[in-house]
Amino acid sequence: MIQLRARAADGATLDHLVYANRPGEPFRYYPDRFILEATMPSLSVAGTSAQVVLKVPQGWYVLDYGPPLFQGQRRWWIWPSGQPPSALYAELTVTLRVQRRAIARGRLGLPIWIMGYHRFVPEQHRLPWANTLADLGEIEPSHQQFTQTFRFCLFPRAFFRGLYRDTVGIRQRGTQVIGGLCTGLSRLALARALEASPLPEGTLLEQVIVLHGRQLTDRALLAGAPWFFFPSPRRAYFRFMQDVLQRRESDLCFDINVPVPWRRDVIQALLGQGHTVVPYAFQQQRPDHAAVWVFDPNAPDRASETVLSIDLRRNRYAYPPLITPNDRVTIVAVRLPHYLRGRTAVLASLANMVLYGPRWPLVMFTGSVLALTAYVWRHRATAR
Repeated sequence: MIQLRARAADGATLDHLVYANRPGEPFRYYPDRFILEATMPSLSVAGTSAQVVLKVPQGWYVLDYGPPLFQGQRRWWIWPSGQPPSALYAELTVTLRVQRRAIARGRLGLPIWIMGYHRFVPEQHRLPWANTLADLGEIEPSHQQFTQTFRFCLFPRAFFRGLYRDTVGIRQRGTQVIGGLCTGLSRLALARALEASPLPEGTLLEQVIVLHGRQLTDRALLAGAPWFFFPSPRRAYFRFMQDVLQRRESDLCFDINVPVPWRRDVIQALLGQGHTVVPYAFQQQRPDHAAVWVFDPNAPDRASETVLSIDLRRNRYAYPPLITPNDRVTIVAVRLPHYLRGRTAVLASLANMVLYGPRWPLVMFTGSVLALTAYVWRHRATAR
């Protein structure tokens, strides 16, 4: 049996590697090199035909670290390189061969911790308000902001008075605060950090109101549909992680506290809950758990404390005190361009007629569809 041990350059025992970056900068390993020591059966027994074979992950670099300290020990300098394997540990193997036959082998699994940041820096890119009545005051959307938000929708007056107004704004009702602009605050802050375009025209607050309303556009709803109907917080995390690993930035926001579609109260929950945050950093030290730091517009000064804890094995997450691991909620991760470029709201304006409008349009529409279906079916039967 061959004994393997990893040491840092100063001689200290190395029990893990870190693969990390600083905001917007390339990833690198810490430490950037280490020493691997192998203690094996005495080479004198094997004679001159003995061969020591070292196997490291693909792309890593190896250099002999001087002559053996004594018979039976070998050392190498190793430089890790490239993205870590999905298993989050590097397997190092040393094999002693005599005449092509392996007579001893040793393996060392070296854990790798991943820590990533992208270009969004909460202290630098946050907007000057928190998502509170104290900061924003009471907000009612105007018809001008409505026309900036949507290029086309059905029954615009009814849509403005119904679903759009209930979605956009913040109001005081007795002792209760209704509404908020978390989606607009999050997505505008991210767009400014990424220097994305085209941003809506108007003042900073008007841009927030427009982007908040665009969660009702067809493009945003259709982009979010796969996340809603096939819920997976794990998939949302890996999408964000791969963005940061490959591009060192991400145009994703996380819509959290979104109900899963099989809940009985899913319609009421969709209308009454949900919150938008900006993920900007992550850490994963083991395969079954990850942590994602988020910028929360409800608490913009506490970004270092607002953390999503994701159980990758159970595909659940927690965001205390709002969300516990047992809540039947998911994460919807829609990219920023769907909010910057989407301008039609056919789906939401139709839903507005169902939820807020009189019943006769829905009855007439359903009856027309049934009548047309019956006519087509009869025509086909006659043609046969």
